[in-house]
Amino acid sequence: MSWRSLAGGCLLSMMAGPLAAQSDMTLAETARWLERDGTDLAVSSGDETATSNVRRIALHASATLALRDCTLTIVVTDNSGVSGTRTTMQVPMKAVDADGVRPVSRPEGYHDFIYIPGQYFVTIPARDPDTYPFLTISSRGELRSYLATIPVKDAEASQSVSAVVRRAAELCGSPAGSKSDSR
Repeated sequence: MSWRSLAGGCLLSMMAGPLAAQSDMTLAETARWLERDGTDLAVSSGDETATSNVRRIALHASATLALRDCTLTIVVTDNSGVSGTRTTMQVPMKAVDADGVRPVSRPEGYHDFIYIPGQYFVTIPARDPDTYPFLTISSRGELRSYLATIPVKDAEASQSVSAVVRRAAELCGSPAGSKSDSR
């Protein structure tokens, strides 16, 4: 990873090749990337609009990402009003199916039982979905789930975020290439 100076003393992280650079990141670098670059990429907006009284509202979502003690916390804030305005997903990375982490594109942003506006997402499945290892907290209460979702701004962002999430899962002890044998 290289850094480029910008105006005002800000630094921009530059990856030589997105997948090559991310595959050799340490756990600390992975956590830092998710919290900074990953959070910047974790925004989406939908083509759909909602009618609220007399005005139309363009739907959008953004997420903040934090990796601490090998648990990825995803806090999605959206203006859809369907899943509430804030949904928190806690993902123990050791329970993640690292090979199943992938970018997806779909016209409507339904994720299991919650709605997230947008078209591009990174889905994070559990290695053993029958255990429901992920905790999802929304306005509807706390629920256990087997899938977590990160909204992202475009297809390129979904590739970058999914590669770093896979790397985090591997660094946290999720065996690569080993889905649960119970399926």
